[in-house]
Amino acid sequence: MKKCTVGWFSKMIAFLVFAVFFVPLTVFSLYMAFFHPQASRDERLMFLAGAVMFGGLVAFAIYRVFYLGLVWVEYDAETVIFHYSRKEEYRFRWKEIPGGRVQVVRENGTYIFCIQENDRQRNIPLNRLSKGYKEFEKTLKETGVLERASIMTVEQMKQNAEQAWEQYSRYRETYPNSVQPRPEGDCIICPDCQSKGLHLKKLPLLKADVGRVCKTCGGSGYLPK
Repeated sequence: MKKCTVGWFSKMIAFLVFAVFFVPLTVFSLYMAFFHPQASRDERLMFLAGAVMFGGLVAFAIYRVFYLGLVWVEYDAETVIFHYSRKEEYRFRWKEIPGGRVQVVRENGTYIFCIQENDRQRNIPLNRLSKGYKEFEKTLKETGVLERASIMTVEQMKQNAEQAWEQYSRYRETYPNSVQPRPEGDCIICPDCQSKGLHLKKLPLLKADVGRVCKTCGGSGYLPK
């Protein structure tokens, strides 16, 4: 079966956060709570609480990574298995997603599978940083999951934007009088759109230009003197 797992970049970022931030804070709090000679009783209690909090996060991270394992997904053309940990997995057929036990949403480029089981919810997030993401997203599309969940991929959104722009361009060519014509006589270039007649804006995610008609010149690109 194919796999989609947490990517190395995400693992490295998480490791650096703990190595640079939480572990040093734990060590510092322990030192201040038990070994610093000038710390007062209240300060020792405060740093002891900090050591418990930060140390607890470090201990949970070690327990999660080395004992339970991180979330991952196994799948083929018919079945998908969501592994919340090495001891907890959920098996579905693609045609069951979305359904009563599992839902899927897309937030900020991340697919989140929300699994309901025994009065508890497990969330399995997968994004572009996940290893095997492109093949997994392709399977979501081929099995009809995205269509049933009314989710569009980035490529589909880009295609829709390009189609809308092409339709608008053809409309401008077919109906040239749909915007104000160039004024007769002496005229000047519109200072707002610089004779383009449109205000274009590039969408970084879709890598496509979208535009709106300039209200100052009505789309002609010029103004009478």
